[in-house]
Amino acid sequence: MPEAEADLKTPSLPHPPGVALRGLILAYGAGTMISQVLILRELLVLAQGQELKLALGLWCWLFWVGLGSLWGGRRTVRAAPSLPHLGRLLLLLGAFLPATILAIRAVPTLTPLPWGQSLPPGTAFFLFLILLAPFGLTSGYFFPCACRVQAALAPQGAVGRVYYLETLGAALGVCLLQLFLLGRYPNLALGLGTGLFLSLCFWGLARPLSTAGRLVAALILLAPAAALFFLTPLEDLSRRWQWPGRQVVATADSPYALLTATREAEQYSFFANNLWYFTYPDPLTAEHQVQFGLLEHPQPRRVLLLGGGVAGLVPEILKTATVTHLDYVELDPQLVHLTQRLLPSEGMGEMEKVFGGEGQGSQTPAPPPKPPPPTPYMGVEAEPQERAGPPPRVEIIFQDARRFLATTREPYDVILMALPEPQNAQLNRYYTREFFGIVARRLTPQGVFSFSLTGAETSLHPLRAAYLALAYHTLSQVFPEVLIFPGERVRFFASSTPGALVADPARLVERLKARQLNLRYVREYYLLHDLSRPRQEYLRRILSQQPLEINTDLDPRCYFYDLVLSSVQEGLPLKEILPALKSVPPFIFWAALGLITLILISFLRRRPGPRYLYQVLVMGLGTMTLEIVVLILYQIHLGYLYRQLGILIAAFMGGMAAGGAVGARLATRPQAGVRSLAAAQGGLAVLAFSLALLLPRTSSLPLPAWETLTQAGFALVLAGAGFAGGGIFALSAALWAQAQPDSGTKGGYLYAADLLGATLGTLGASLLVLPVWGILPALYLVAALHAGAGLMVVVRVR
Repeated sequence: MPEAEADLKTPSLPHPPGVALRGLILAYGAGTMISQVLILRELLVLAQGQELKLALGLWCWLFWVGLGSLWGGRRTVRAAPSLPHLGRLLLLLGAFLPATILAIRAVPTLTPLPWGQSLPPGTAFFLFLILLAPFGLTSGYFFPCACRVQAALAPQGAVGRVYYLETLGAALGVCLLQLFLLGRYPNLALGLGTGLFLSLCFWGLARPLSTAGRLVAALILLAPAAALFFLTPLEDLSRRWQWPGRQVVATADSPYALLTATREAEQYSFFANNLWYFTYPDPLTAEHQVQFGLLEHPQPRRVLLLGGGVAGLVPEILKTATVTHLDYVELDPQLVHLTQRLLPSEGMGEMEKVFGGEGQGSQTPAPPPKPPPPTPYMGVEAEPQERAGPPPRVEIIFQDARRFLATTREPYDVILMALPEPQNAQLNRYYTREFFGIVARRLTPQGVFSFSLTGAETSLHPLRAAYLALAYHTLSQVFPEVLIFPGERVRFFASSTPGALVADPARLVERLKARQLNLRYVREYYLLHDLSRPRQEYLRRILSQQPLEINTDLDPRCYFYDLVLSSVQEGLPLKEILPALKSVPPFIFWAALGLITLILISFLRRRPGPRYLYQVLVMGLGTMTLEIVVLILYQIHLGYLYRQLGILIAAFMGGMAAGGAVGARLATRPQAGVRSLAAAQGGLAVLAFSLALLLPRTSSLPLPAWETLTQAGFALVLAGAGFAGGGIFALSAALWAQAQPDSGTKGGYLYAADLLGATLGTLGASLLVLPVWGILPALYLVAALHAGAGLMVVVRVR
């Protein structure tokens, strides 16, 4: 420690030691949080938007940061760090960030996987470990070093003070990123800018004293600056790395996903996070998604399309002459702008008229040109019907589909949903009983609601059958009339009026002839063969035999089955683990949890180090689970999580920073510190338990009328959870230091325990607890864990 104190008193430092140290820690917190967001976005693209593999990436991130923290904690015992040492770590982080982004983008070119094939889980895990090792280890190493330098300045509450400054910097960094930068600048530009910022902080706050050191630092500082100057060619080159052997014609980094367009001959393919979204032209998919739903209504006039319009569905709808009004709801404006820019001369001229120059607002387009007469097929020759009345009014709404349906008062004859399948808990909200209830209120008495899910032409896998049956049973809970059509895409139709839907394919053929539609694939032969009564009855019988399960907002069953089906395709053991956990009676799980808690209380009662590490581990697990649950609830109720994600995370991190500051002050009084630690754990238990009691009573309330209050409520919940979590970390660090003053690795161990708990919370909540048991059991689990941790502290006090 004398070396560190002598370094802190060196007059050659550009700022007073206390000011320089606080600046370095704040920069570290902001830089690492921004880096985490940017790197995880790149991993999401590499993993084709698959939540399971993104969770693997987050686990690898936390693993390396925790390992670096443990390594740094041990190193600081033998060699005391200094302010220039912290500055050099920031310099390394500034160089590693853009290098990591470029390395992730180069993976498709460097690996021998054929185009379109997803990364196998083992390969993804191995790659993520390699890619994240440099940044993660350096980031974790910084924290215990900063704690040791802070202890040289002010030993009392050093770990808690560093934690407070780091979380405050993280809150400021993510708020700046989400509110002002993300979506406005490419990911690579943000990475280079963040690297330049970290390098400038090193130069301004703790630059080296030697001439050679300054020369090396200047060269590293110039690297991101030069890359920013040549950003456009570097961005184009790195995007080509992501698509070896394909012609990339355009990319757009929207707040929702990385959009990529490639061209093959006369076809354009569009991808969201490297996952195929649609190909244009693709008349087969467009006809199937649109015409079946329209044919189910005797005379559709007002139509609502939820997603898919840019895939050619809007012109397909306008082929039906009876349509007078079409509302098209799309979440991402940049997707519409990208297709308009690329496809005006490839059959999208009509879309240009519909959407206008800016791709929004309402337009009354000219009637579509008369298509050529269809080729006679099966003895039927039909001319397309002329539109007798005025041209239809078409309006595009850039909004979340669920939120639009919850706020509009317009009735519709047909509602067509062309949104992605429930591949995660957020998409699951479009396939729940609550959402179907909203849809039912927006249909006219004879109205039809239609969507499709992946099926099979012949036999169905038992898990696939259960997945489809879940949607069928959930629809039946809301609509008295439900109809299903078999095929590679199983199509669901629902109506609030019994007898309104048409199952007989002959009647659909009659309507097809009466409307004189010029269609290639929805034709008489296909309707009579593919929708024959035996095929329909077979599918209905298979689905009716499945167990009766209902998909709800608070119990995302669709997410469970999609996760299990994905594990079957990827060869993961989740297909055995998840159903087995689902079949375990709840009382066995709760009894095991209570027994483990009692054993830990008895074992850790007189061991201060493990006891306080356990307090921090439970805090990391519980607060991360609470954060995930609140983010999902925000998305369910308000529908625009991505736009407000920065504010919500900033509220959580800001609360954690405030809690760390308050906890560091309370810890100066031993008994008050112990009581405060128990109160913080109990407060988190009460918060989770209260949410579990209130959610079933508030989920059906008309929340759109209380939008501002709802936003503030979710932000306050996260801020409260963060405040208690920050207090637990600071109090545990101070109380452990009071019990064992000679331990010099506390900061690193505590930070590693926090990250381990966060890892367990992330993987456990997203892959096990939420899909298997739902949101309410997850909250009860968090409440029980924090109550047990608080009881451990109370038993020790007595």
